Amino acid sequence: MPIGTELDASLADVLSMLKRAFPNGVSPTDYRPLLAALYEHLSDRNLANVISQLTHKDPDLVLNEIYEAVTSKKPKAQEIAALTRLLNHHGASETLADT
Repeated sequence: MPIGTELDASLADVLSMLKRAFPNGVSPTDYRPLLAALYEHLSDRNLANVISQLTHKDPDLVLNEIYEAVTSKKPKAQEIAALTRLLNHHGASETLADT
C-alpha cells in the first residue's frame, strides 16, 4: 500500500489514536516498543500500513522492522508495558477492540 493510500475506517481510527499518543511523531526509543505493543492487535500488513502512514516510511520496510521488533530485536517487557499504558491513555483499548 503506497503512502497516501486511504486506510479503512477501523485502521484510520487506529492511526488517529496513534497521532494523539505521538503528536510530535514517534521517537526512535519508542518505535520498536510501539511495534511490539501493537503486534498482537493487528495483522502484520495492517500494522505495517498504519505505521507507514504515521511515520511516512515504506510499508515493506516497516513490515521488516515489525518482524525484528517481535523476534531478534525485541524490546524489554517494561518498554512494551510503558507504551501500552500510553496507548491505553489515548483510547487504544477501545480503538483496537474494533479492529
